[in-house]
Amino acid sequence: MNINAVKLRKSILIFTLLSAILVLGDCKKESIEGSYDNRTLGTSAKDLLSSSHYTALQIEIQYMPGYEPDDASINNLKAFLNRSINKPGGIRVIKEPIPAGSLPVMSLYNVVSLERSWRLDFTRGDVISVYILITNSYYTEADVLATAYWNTAFCLFGGAIDDNAGQTAVTRSVLMTTLLEHEFGHLMGLVDLGSPMQTDHKDSENGAHCNNPDCLMYYNVEAGITEALQSIPSLDANCLADLRANGGK
Repeated sequence: MNINAVKLRKSILIFTLLSAILVLGDCKKESIEGSYDNRTLGTSAKDLLSSSHYTALQIEIQYMPGYEPDDASINNLKAFLNRSINKPGGIRVIKEPIPAGSLPVMSLYNVVSLERSWRLDFTRGDVISVYILITNSYYTEADVLATAYWNTAFCLFGGAIDDNAGQTAVTRSVLMTTLLEHEFGHLMGLVDLGSPMQTDHKDSENGAHCNNPDCLMYYNVEAGITEALQSIPSLDANCLADLRANGGK
């Protein structure tokens, strides 16, 4: 699938027995109620940004064979977070392999089941934990590259990433970095998803995304970065102002 053909859909609200799922396009914003680490997306934005309750951040990345994020992507993510959040106790990233999945296509239910089976680190004490799953699959909608679904969890879909990296000048590392940072932006409450807007810049047709096409939080940033070929988008001034007002740097 050519990434230039990827189109994000307008937001729709779908209710299931397990969860309330908020669909916001290419990267879906999905929420399920539960314990601290299974709360509605965006509810831990201030906890992630500030040092009021949690002074350190631990990121657990579990990946299936062939989908280990490269060192450049991890270093880019850490640098992005160090610019954005107040964690005097530091940011630690742990990478762990898990067995390959047998499903070529995964639903949110499948993703949650995998997290419940494999996740090892949870928020406790003064350390807030974020879980990132990288599968070998596609999502139920093949043009979805990533989904943030809980306040401290998101998933990247390796099958869709493979389809979109390497077909043009964009590298897998650039695409992986963009996805990691974009989804983390949603955990931090962007846009208007737990970090209140200081200036109205929400894309009215595409939900929790920025209306600036040059911003990391633009709704089709994945397609945009492929066309731009070289650089990873940054947060624009409005998104940065929202984070600072909610306890970020």
